[in-house]
Amino acid sequence: MVGSMGQVGSADDHAAMESLFSLLQRNVLNRQTWTTRDDLRIAIVT
Repeated sequence: MVGSMGQVGSADDHAAMESLFSLLQRNVLNRQTWTTRDDLRIAIVT
């Protein structure tokens, strides 16, 4: 992921990150529970 070069507090940056976290929540985090942080980390990056 490349950092934004926009101004601090840019609405576009916030919208993009909120969209990313929404997809992560819906497609990964809400689907199961994990026994270790490593298992969760693997689920997020794969």
